Amino acid sequence: MQSRRDQVQAYTFTVGRLTSGMLMADPDAIDTPMNRTRRGGVIGLVIGALICAGFMVVGLLLPKDSDAWRQPGVLIMEKETGARYVYGAGTLRPVINYTSAKLVTGDKGTVQQVSRSTLADVPRGTPIGIPGAPDSLPAADRLTDAPWRVCATSRPADDGALVPTTTLIAGVTPQDAPELGQNEALLVTTRNGIQSTDLLLWHGTRFRLDSAHGALQSLGYGTVEPLAVDDAFLSAIPAGADLAPWTVPGSGSTGPRLGGRQSRVGQLFVVRTPGSPDQYYLLDRAGLVPLTLTELQLLRGDPRTRQKAYAGQQPTVMTVPPDEAAQHMAPQGTAARAGADTLPVRPPAALAPQAGSVPCLQVTPGEAAPRQSIVRVAAADAMGMPVGMRQGVAPSCPGLDAITVRPGSGILATPLSGGTTTSGARYLVTDDGIKYPLATPAVSGLLSYPDQNLVRLPSALLRLLPTGPVLDPDRAADPALSGPEPASPDPECGPARRSGS
Repeated sequence: MQSRRDQVQAYTFTVGRLTSGMLMADPDAIDTPMNRTRRGGVIGLVIGALICAGFMVVGLLLPKDSDAWRQPGVLIMEKETGARYVYGAGTLRPVINYTSAKLVTGDKGTVQQVSRSTLADVPRGTPIGIPGAPDSLPAADRLTDAPWRVCATSRPADDGALVPTTTLIAGVTPQDAPELGQNEALLVTTRNGIQSTDLLLWHGTRFRLDSAHGALQSLGYGTVEPLAVDDAFLSAIPAGADLAPWTVPGSGSTGPRLGGRQSRVGQLFVVRTPGSPDQYYLLDRAGLVPLTLTELQLLRGDPRTRQKAYAGQQPTVMTVPPDEAAQHMAPQGTAARAGADTLPVRPPAALAPQAGSVPCLQVTPGEAAPRQSIVRVAAADAMGMPVGMRQGVAPSCPGLDAITVRPGSGILATPLSGGTTTSGARYLVTDDGIKYPLATPAVSGLLSYPDQNLVRLPSALLRLLPTGPVLDPDRAADPALSGPEPASPDPECGPARRSGS
């Protein structure tokens, strides 16, 4: 007897033969009629998906320009040429350099690349921007606070002699260079016409030597060959008090009895106490005035001291007992000289110039005031690109001969006036060695530079750099109808001259 399963299978087989016979005219066909339909549907779906994917790829490769470039704060860059525009009031305004575009669009501005065909029918306006502004800006993470170095270099003249020059290495992480020691100094000379001036460089400060009154010989530098330097190098180094002997009022007049003998105003004395260093004094009209060993040497070698206080005899330092000296002390502060506390207590040893190295002032930025010192740098590490004239850039005064700034980097600087106080001004130093004043402190924000990138530097150091146009957002939005304004040199420099002269 047939089961229910057999009956269902027989029914299904019979219906299948009837369907195949009606649809395919072949009741014994191997495939069922719906297989072909399903197969065709799947193939059609696959082909449709491939066509859609192809259109999507074409759309990605050849996108249609949107109208996003018409929004405020957008810098439009033409794809084919790289030309820059900003859009406003239905007009495209060409921008003459990237910095001007950045000032106009602000720190939130975006860059949109648009095809030439999309911009073809848009009206053009007058070009805008600041002539002479940089066409490339360093990224915020490329602003550096590395040390600066101002180096006393030289170049051969036509007659073979070496001409002093100055090279500035700005914000470049340098090779280690030894600093002059606590009791080491460098003797330099600068020539102005037929006159020369000798100076001592010590602890990052320059001290003029009063050669007219024997300071060079008094301090033991008479046989030292000074290094010739130019004004630009010296202008970067802070000036200390002159290494010069005091002018003693009443020198040669009668003084009190000291050490068992009659004294004269202007004579020199020493008090020796066991276990303590010798203390030196000058006899002033008010009494005994304390001296450092440096001041003693300057006074003892001064021809005026010999002529007046010692009646033409060789000056000697006379010993006075401590108790007797205490009775003839001048009131505290008598004969104090301005800046005398910056002088070395004892004459430092003057180092001779070394072949293959050059002296440099190294300025290391700090939280409050930068640290300044004199270092010796290998001559090969103190080379830079020559500084030349450029339209719209005011030459520095005195002028540099060469400068080095790390490519792609920059410095956001504020000058220190009085050593520790910022003047409020800000400058952007780019890798072309030019400083650009910012119209207001807020401009650094428009250029996407946060305040923590600000570096405090001595104003004398920044004056060594040529000065470009002021970066002002209002000026950047004005028509750029003319070229850069003529460079205006520092009033103290006189007529404009080559930056490196």
